[in-house]
Amino acid sequence: MNHNYIIIEDQKGALENLQIALEPHTNLVFKGTAENIKEGLSLCLKQKPNLIFLDVELGQEIGFDLINELRLFYNTLPFIIMTTAHDHYAKQAVNNDVLYFLSKPIDNDELQKALTKFEKAQAEQRNHLVIKDKNGHTLMHYEDIIYIEAQSNYCDIHLKFGKKNTVSKTLKELENLLPNTFLRTHKSYLVNTIYIEKVNTTQKQITLNTKTGVIEVSIDAHTKIEEQLKLKATETIIPIGESYIELVKNALFIYKTV
Repeated sequence: MNHNYIIIEDQKGALENLQIALEPHTNLVFKGTAENIKEGLSLCLKQKPNLIFLDVELGQEIGFDLINELRLFYNTLPFIIMTTAHDHYAKQAVNNDVLYFLSKPIDNDELQKALTKFEKAQAEQRNHLVIKDKNGHTLMHYEDIIYIEAQSNYCDIHLKFGKKNTVSKTLKELENLLPNTFLRTHKSYLVNTIYIEKVNTTQKQITLNTKTGVIEVSIDAHTKIEEQLKLKATETIIPIGESYIELVKNALFIYKTV
């Protein structure tokens, strides 16, 4: 999925450095740049970007003032990645709901972490996954996805009612596109936690339970007609990889038994 972004930066060298670092990320669509708060506010209101790269120090101005200005026009702010060579602004960035604090000069690995966090945050705001292929766009609601299984460089997305979509994306790519309700349990499996019924870390497996959509007919002649037809429940066993056990425990065992 494509996302529009703008850059608010007053230093030419830093601007060029960031633009070069962003070139490989073809799902990001550049919509303009600004050098100060006034230009930045105007650009935001005109382009309505999904993502803003905002320098902390803009000459004598400070980027946090732009965030305060934006709050007057947005109920929900665009996602903001702050760029700076001054780490002492980090706490202030957190307190202003900045998505990520990116140090200058831009490190490609650090930029990837910031963009992965952005993709996750975007996913939390949606209720569906969109996959584009030669046949067009396939839309899958999160609640319909039971689990995803990796098959080399493609994946099988297992849906409710026995449906399955095969997509040419890696499990890691899909994991970055999905919200935190999806949990990586194994190098080859990603599960939707709403379908988890049992977890057995000793046997290293998770049991998923859902309705298949297959109609089960009762043969009991004494059963009332409205009780004769029901959706057949099924269970799917998903393995827990050795290196994922602690991740599963931390994600699922939130509350202690008292």
